[in-house]
Amino acid sequence: MLRILLAAIFITQVAYSQTLIRGRVFSQTDRNPIAYVNIGVINTTVGTISNEDGSFSLQIPDRHKTDTLLFSAIGFERKNISIQSLLAAELVIPLEEQVTQLKEITVASVKEKNKHFELGNGNYRGGTLETDTTYAGACMALLIENKNPYDKDISFPIYLEAARIRIYRNNLPSFKLRIRVYSVDSLTQQPDKDLLHKSVVAESTMKNGWLEFDLSTYKFIVNGPFFIAFERILTSTDRAAIATGYRDFKKNNPDDIKIDTVLFEGNKVVREVFKRGGIDLPGTFIGIASTDSARQQYTCYTRGTSFDKWEKVRGILSATVMLSNQL
Repeated sequence: MLRILLAAIFITQVAYSQTLIRGRVFSQTDRNPIAYVNIGVINTTVGTISNEDGSFSLQIPDRHKTDTLLFSAIGFERKNISIQSLLAAELVIPLEEQVTQLKEITVASVKEKNKHFELGNGNYRGGTLETDTTYAGACMALLIENKNPYDKDISFPIYLEAARIRIYRNNLPSFKLRIRVYSVDSLTQQPDKDLLHKSVVAESTMKNGWLEFDLSTYKFIVNGPFFIAFERILTSTDRAAIATGYRDFKKNNPDDIKIDTVLFEGNKVVREVFKRGGIDLPGTFIGIASTDSARQQYTCYTRGTSFDKWEKVRGILSATVMLSNQL
């Protein structure tokens, strides 16, 4: 049985009442590093993603030292570890492979014409940039449902063949995004469980345009409304460049930053708006639509780190999916 293990935990005291945990994630079977493992304290902003070589670092504020750290790799069972135990000793922690029971599929002899359908938000009027580099694992999720406009020919279950996201402006040499598919929580209507049990990551050098993910090889079936989500994967170099650029811009252009307060879902939302020049900041701007019509048609959620709480937002992610009634 395939397992992964967590090894080489290093503890360092840092300023501002925080402790820095550094480590590396390996496969127990072949000792290969596990890339892009989600790590964090659930329902908090404390979280990160492991690097391509399996290494990670995470600052733990003192107020969370009695909490539990969650490790989650797509295709593996989740593992909860007491932060206190991590602080006490170097540990090796196995995670078991997640076994997915496939449903039986009946193939009919009657041939039906293959139909393709595109759902989602294809409009954009600006972009959003992730500027918090202390933690990692930011993700945007768009609800996909046959609602606006309604297509009577779409019926579930249906195959998810492809997805795409609008890159409004990329100022990095390259960037990475991981695509995720989430079920809809029946109570909160927020993103819930991972449905795509593969880690599908795309790396691109494009400056702007539509980044496409071909999912046809996975023969992935959705049985109803779902969230299509895109998770940012930043290297330590990228995060340092973003932090420096954001800090310098605020320092050198104070008059170009506007604090905008709007009413959304009955609550006041405070956000920073760059009036000029912000589009040149290091990082990758993800396309969004902020019009009233977009908010009436679509629903979008974001989270700040790997296991942060999902929050409904005004800006609607510019993303679409291609569905098909046959493979």
